[in-house]
Amino acid sequence: MLSGIIKLLNERPGALSVQEISLALEIDSSALHPMLDLLTAKGKILRVELPCKTGCAGGCTKADTMIFYKVA
Repeated sequence: MLSGIIKLLNERPGALSVQEISLALEIDSSALHPMLDLLTAKGKILRVELPCKTGCAGGCTKADTMIFYKVA
């Protein structure tokens, strides 16, 4: 599965959101997060976080769309 994540990120230009990776690999995002964290710790991929611009005070249910990953 880890090699599948890297392959997907290599095939697609730019960075992909957790949601996009989850849908493409047909895996639940809660199971995907530990794999992404491992690949990030190993220096294989980079995590890119975009600031939320909705102005809410928390409780965002779309957090996975604001975290992106790309090949290091």
